[in-house]
Amino acid sequence: MDLSKKRYFENLDALRFVSFFFIFFGHALDTESEILKQDEVYGWVKHYIYIFGKTGFSFAFVLSSYINTWVILEERNNSGKFSPVMYYVRRALRIWPLYFLTLLIGFVLVPFAKDILNEPFTETANPIYFIFFVGNFYLIEHGFTQSPIISVLWSVSVEEQFYIFWPFLLLLFSFRIKWLFPLLMIVFAASTFYLFGVRENDQYVLWYHTLFLLGDIAMGALFAFISFQASPLTHLRGRGERVFRFLENISKKQIAIIYILFWICLIFYKPIFENNLLPGVVNLIIEKIVFALLLAFFIFEQNFCKNSWIKFGRLKLFSFLGLISYGLFCFHEIGILIGGRVLELLNLQDNVGWFLLIKPAVALIIIIPAAYLSYYYFELKFLNLKKYFYS
Repeated sequence: MDLSKKRYFENLDALRFVSFFFIFFGHALDTESEILKQDEVYGWVKHYIYIFGKTGFSFAFVLSSYINTWVILEERNNSGKFSPVMYYVRRALRIWPLYFLTLLIGFVLVPFAKDILNEPFTETANPIYFIFFVGNFYLIEHGFTQSPIISVLWSVSVEEQFYIFWPFLLLLFSFRIKWLFPLLMIVFAASTFYLFGVRENDQYVLWYHTLFLLGDIAMGALFAFISFQASPLTHLRGRGERVFRFLENISKKQIAIIYILFWICLIFYKPIFENNLLPGVVNLIIEKIVFALLLAFFIFEQNFCKNSWIKFGRLKLFSFLGLISYGLFCFHEIGILIGGRVLELLNLQDNVGWFLLIKPAVALIIIIPAAYLSYYYFELKFLNLKKYFYS
């Protein structure tokens, strides 16, 4: 494959950071303080931060699906063939080194550090689940691990499961691609109906299950296919191209309306998606589809729309933090633990104002340099090998 033909989306690094930022604040403001839990200000903030956290994970799945679908279509189009083995090697070079380093920290270094600090700690989670990328099913069966550093890696398991099957699904449906996306949405909806009642009031079964997350994955892939059909490098044409041209030329006013709609869905989440007008499972399916559709549009808008208000790639700080966002994600629970410890040392863990300010600030001060060092002095050594594994 001629790598000079490989498309680089200059605005997506910034979107990666936005996705991480939502996830980070969804986790950073967790507390064990009973005083804070009873505080009205904390309750209000935590309500919205929880919604942002869920949205951040959805954005990560939509974004990953979009990019990886584009990569597969691009390689097949430019070189005339696609090698799943080469694709797996490239994904492993990107994901595995830092992932397994984080597992080492969670399963070995954290218990060791706790022992030195005279704080007995035993990680009860089975590492086999996480070594073989089925950590999300560990959470479904057993709940959170002792260390949040490990629990948060459930989403990497979901993405790895997607990477395994996605190339074969695209090859299998290569001549009937228009049937693949409706089929995935049907599987998502049917799975949600089934899983919704498996264990009453148990969100682990749903929110960490790969089939439930197919809604996000399918939507990202659909928009990638629509985008690719209109690429000047592709020989594909069809109905997707007409959709592309329509979306490409929508006005600034229409783009603003879509962004406003997204924030309305976040701010008025409960009355929109947790009402009694429809059964709970139907509301949940609608919620996932609406957010996935909006998030997939944001990716398309940043890549292709001619009338965008701003291209996020111009925000150099966002782009830089998006470049190192995988490290930010893997390390963020470490920073949050340190932020919580700082609050305890200052005896401010029950003060809502200082809690909301100090804990996330300390976490970011810790993880940004750590992610920078990880990317440039560890991850990049593996990323530079990816160029040798294209068809």
